[in-house]
Amino acid sequence: MNAQIVGTPPTGRRLLTVAGAVLIVLAALCAAGCTATAPTETVMASDAANATEFKERIDAVILQERYDYATWGMMARDTSTGEVLLSMNGDRLFTPGSTTKVFTVSTALDVLGPDYRFRTPVYRVGDDLVLVASGDLAMGGRAGPNGTLAFTNEDHGDAWAFGDCLLVGADPLAGLESLAEQVAAAGITAADDVIVDDRLFCETQMMSEALVTPIVVNDNLIDVTIVPGREGEPATVDWRPRSSAYTVESRVVTGAPGSAPTVTIPAYTGQAVIEVAGTVPADAGSVNLTSNVEVPAAFARSLFIDALENAGVAISTPAAGENPSGDLPDGYGSAKVAELVSPPLSEYAKVTLKVSQNLYANCLLGIIAAHEGYDTVEAGLFVEGAFLEEIGVNPDTLMLADGEGSIVNRISPLAATELAVYMAGTELHAPLSDAMPVLGVDGTLAGNARPGDPGYGAIRAKTGTSAGGDQQGGIFLYTRGLLGYMTTAKGTPVTFAIYVNNIAGLASMDDLQGVTDDVNDVAVLIYEYL
Repeated sequence: MNAQIVGTPPTGRRLLTVAGAVLIVLAALCAAGCTATAPTETVMASDAANATEFKERIDAVILQERYDYATWGMMARDTSTGEVLLSMNGDRLFTPGSTTKVFTVSTALDVLGPDYRFRTPVYRVGDDLVLVASGDLAMGGRAGPNGTLAFTNEDHGDAWAFGDCLLVGADPLAGLESLAEQVAAAGITAADDVIVDDRLFCETQMMSEALVTPIVVNDNLIDVTIVPGREGEPATVDWRPRSSAYTVESRVVTGAPGSAPTVTIPAYTGQAVIEVAGTVPADAGSVNLTSNVEVPAAFARSLFIDALENAGVAISTPAAGENPSGDLPDGYGSAKVAELVSPPLSEYAKVTLKVSQNLYANCLLGIIAAHEGYDTVEAGLFVEGAFLEEIGVNPDTLMLADGEGSIVNRISPLAATELAVYMAGTELHAPLSDAMPVLGVDGTLAGNARPGDPGYGAIRAKTGTSAGGDQQGGIFLYTRGLLGYMTTAKGTPVTFAIYVNNIAGLASMDDLQGVTDDVNDVAVLIYEYL
């Protein structure tokens, strides 16, 4: 493929026939002065007329004025054979957003296996109790029916991005409560202190706000629910999980109906009081926001002490305070007094991909690193790189910097579909595809189609979105992407990746949603024509 300067349309294309299929290398599609980048090639296992109509309908989406200075890339392949059915800028690098999580989860499924379970033990060490973090990302706190993990389509990890969220109904402390009950059942009635051993891998900070750590309770968030009253009156504030180590105090006032909310909630750094301030409109209903926990081990320790006390185990040391990890032994003998066994890894894959859980994705790097004998999250990237090279993904076609998919990552549609096609040929296909959002049904694609719409329930894909503010007070969309699977209306099993990068001048969330709809529309066109 010839390199092209973004914003300069190609000047001409030619028609080729390859192996009985019609290869349409698209003609110049813009009049002089048009700045959109036109497609480079489309491969169709179909007749020329059908291919031309398909091309024209894709062009109607991607050549809109708002994409004048943006870049599109896509690739669709027959999942069974790997044959390329559609390619546009397929070998170029794109900002992938959270489609990066497909790479992270695929590696974790390969290294650990879909049936892998986290085992979190508690040991009696002298007069103390030690909870050894295993990397369990839910710690029993997302318990759903039949051993599943519960999730909502608007996860609390994105509460600040969208101004609200939906909380799962499960008790976030269920796992700690189970461990505490086991400790009491072992005949232990008292202990001097509680220590969290979080040495599985080194705590680190990646691009997202949440610390990457082997100890996670309630996604290391404190959920704060705000309910407005009458205009001018104080709002009602509640929170979870509750702890004797902290409380929440509110200075939130009810504003006028239709007014913009101005709530601020500080991160939890171990302070005794979390002060919530600002206004919420009188017609807001219940608003769920979060406080990010910046001391995960101390947070878990305080909650476990409370659970032990509630189970009848007296702890001499107060729940508030730092985690005394300097007192940990080099190893543990046979003094295990409790253990929490998690659901299978395939359930964690669902939460990670369906709701795009950044913390889970980054922690998975640390978990696979620990499994391979390393103790840093960064080492997990090398494990991931080795896996990708082993399955034949060219390392020059991507650059991975974290598990979540921050804006520093780069992935080509070629690399994305190579990974997905490979996974489809293994026993890991079902746990991977089952973990992806389903168009119109759940996860980050839940609200993007309705029953009866083309592709509804038939397209499984990880979404990717990265956006920020610009110098004019608008929205700059770094990327919107999809990576996943479908069986098309014609019965073709298709693996596909779609990216659009660098959309400037968006004035509102409605404009951003318009881009989301356009990317979905391209996926639906693939569903209808291939």
